[in-house]
Parts: sequence; C-alpha cells; structure tokens
Amino acid sequence: MLLAAGATQTHAHRAFGGWDYPFECCSEADCAQIDVSEVQETPSGFIVTIRPGRHPMWVTERRQTVVLEVPDQKARLSPDGFFHLCMNDAGELLCFFSPGGGS
Repeated sequence: MLLAAGATQTHAHRAFGGWDYPFECCSEADCAQIDVSEVQETPSGFIVTIRPGRHPMWVTERRQTVVLEVPDQKARLSPDGFFHLCMNDAGELLCFFSPGGGS
C-alpha cells in the first residue's frame, strides 16, 4: 500500500540550496546551479554560456559551447541567491533562476 502511494507522487529534484526545482522545469536531472561567470546580464535579460562539462545536460563529449538567450520575462527568482539553469539535452532552455529574478 505504501509503495503504491509513493509511486503516484511526482517530485522534481532538489537544488543544492535545499529547495525543489519546479516539476515543469525538469525531468529529475535537467537543472543545476551554474557559476555567475556563465551569466551575462543584458538590458532585456540574460545570456547564459555553458561550456561542455559545466552542466549535467551538457556533457564534455558535446565539444561545443551552448549559448542561451533568456528574456527577463522567462527568468524566475532564485530561492537561494544563486543562478540555476534547467535545459534539455538538446541545449534548449527549460527554466532559468536568477538571484534578482527578471525585470
């Protein structure tokens, strides 16, 4: 009975800071904290540059850097004050969390 109840619950994975990434942002592995050096703020949002091996969904074997443009309206407020990026294995943006959110 307990196993059946647990199987029906849907959980996102947990950020290092102790909060859960929203389910719509990930499939249990698509999100990770990223370094501030990988984020450039622009007047209309952010440019995120991920080199191979710097995100769980962008492994070293990729050999190419992925650059994502994140408009302000897609940026969410980061609960722990760090940048976090959720992307799929095609390098497409799912969710982005900024210490200041979007504008």
